[in-house]
Amino acid sequence: MKLIINKVKAESIDYILVVIANLAFALIFIFGYYRFAWFGVLPGYAPHNFGFNVLVILPLLVITSVFSVIVLSRVLSNRNKRKNNLDKYLTILLTLPILFFILRFVILMIWNLILKGNY
Repeated sequence: MKLIINKVKAESIDYILVVIANLAFALIFIFGYYRFAWFGVLPGYAPHNFGFNVLVILPLLVITSVFSVIVLSRVLSNRNKRKNNLDKYLTILLTLPILFFILRFVILMIWNLILKGNY
């Protein structure tokens, strides 16, 4: 009985982390859209945008990235122990948009720094 309860807790922890990661991911876009109305950040004014990105967007992006990697590693490391394939694939599916966003960011950074030579 205790083993079943621990298994349920582990799966629910994965879902809680996925929900938090997806909410933080959505907040990145919501805060970016309403940055002038809510925070008074002028679009196009570099010092305000830099401060806004460092203080608001970067922590949300770090939370999203860390929780997504944690969930993905937990699901992939315990894939043989999980009996429910739908549970396994659903948690992976919910982390994919965040991981694709991070992968796109890394690829664009490499493209701009190395291939275009904008130093």
